[in-house]
Amino acid sequence: MKRTVLAGGARLEYTLIQSSRRDVLLQALPEAGIRVYAPKYMGLREVDALVREKAGELTRMRRDVEAKLEADRRAHPVTDGSPILIEGRRCALRLHEGPRRTGKLVGDEYHLTLPDPGSDAGVRAAIKSTLSAMALRRIRERLDYYIPRIGRAPGRVAIRDQKSRWGSCSAKGNVNFNWKLIMAPPPALDYVVIHELCHLYEFNHSPRFWALVEGQQPDYQLWKKWLKTHTEDLYI
Repeated sequence: MKRTVLAGGARLEYTLIQSSRRDVLLQALPEAGIRVYAPKYMGLREVDALVREKAGELTRMRRDVEAKLEADRRAHPVTDGSPILIEGRRCALRLHEGPRRTGKLVGDEYHLTLPDPGSDAGVRAAIKSTLSAMALRRIRERLDYYIPRIGRAPGRVAIRDQKSRWGSCSAKGNVNFNWKLIMAPPPALDYVVIHELCHLYEFNHSPRFWALVEGQQPDYQLWKKWLKTHTEDLYI
């Protein structure tokens, strides 16, 4: 739910998400603006008052996020010839003009076609959409490989632009995967696939759960650590 409050003469827009949580969480997210997670029992006026009280803090949070986003974009340019990671390999981005977004990996070059190759935002969106499609194909291949070995299949499989997770599994057995996994080495992607499939047996991170993961990938800790330490490298 979109909400707007006036604070210090300025309009502050935020997205309100109410749930069964007990406390209030304030977030400033890249390109998503301000989000407020609040308990269902809180009235809209009460939430608005809290946002108005925290307006200065929220504005600073948003500016910090925007500054970091701009710094990340400068550190990861997307012009012709720029480096891009695909399945752990350092490839050169090659831009072409065309009516549709398409991406094709040829040797150590990723050929990206889009209507406006001179638009930074357009190139980033095209990379995201084409690599997301590649990620879904690769993840489905790895699911087909590991499902018979682990013994359980998920329900819905989806690719998401998750900010802080590489994958997730719901209580209903649906699984989500971060599209940026296609940029990581294949064993790192395998680790996340195995991790989520093992949650179909153990919906926790107990010793039994990790034993299931290790049974499929004995060196899983190496790739778990790799993803944690290389998060900043997997950026578009």
